[in-house]
Amino acid sequence: MTLETIQFPFGDRELPFSHPAEEAEMIISVLGGEDYPLAATRVGSDAPVIIDVGSNCGAAAVFFKKHHPGARIICYEPSASTFELLNKNVEGIDGIETYQCGIWDKAGTFRLHQAPNAHSGAATLRPGDNWPSDLPSEEITTRTLSSELARLDLTEVRILKVDAETAEAEILQEVLTGSPDVPIHNIFVEYHGIAVRKFLTEELSVRYDFHLCNVSSDRQGTLLFVLRETDT
Repeated sequence: MTLETIQFPFGDRELPFSHPAEEAEMIISVLGGEDYPLAATRVGSDAPVIIDVGSNCGAAAVFFKKHHPGARIICYEPSASTFELLNKNVEGIDGIETYQCGIWDKAGTFRLHQAPNAHSGAATLRPGDNWPSDLPSEEITTRTLSSELARLDLTEVRILKVDAETAEAEILQEVLTGSPDVPIHNIFVEYHGIAVRKFLTEELSVRYDFHLCNVSSDRQGTLLFVLRETDT
């Protein structure tokens, strides 16, 4: 994996941020606010709890921290090599904590499969039927998000970001049913597939207003769900 390093304006300094060279366009999009438009969120706190599921190398975490400097940001990244890069990028930034595990609707030990395009942001627990059998994989542990909310004694989440390569629907369904008394005010979710997008918009629209963010097609993009004030 070839790495590139950019200088990201962060407070009163330039933050060196390293990423796989093939992910440059995606990283710039995240750091530039195209994927996660915060102006559309309703945060309402100077010290929000922000959870980043599928942190990759930390672009979203750093972006959120820049715009919410008082935030507590909790990152989950299962891949060992990507987790190492995540820690390198957030080292020395107060208020960001990292955990090397995946978030899913079940806890256990599973194999994480690298996608054919081989970049760090494209690994999944459920490989496609037509994927080559010799692609790299690694054993990871997973936890449920509801159990993490309990373990960390969290009473609310101001922003939840989920990018989990087709597992987004299961993760959200698990936490919303498993922790119904913990309000999640804003949910950024990257969907992968028409069925996932349809499920998310239908299920969450009962309590959330939704906005289209960075949408490339019906099969892939980012949605923002904002909890209605009557449901807080």
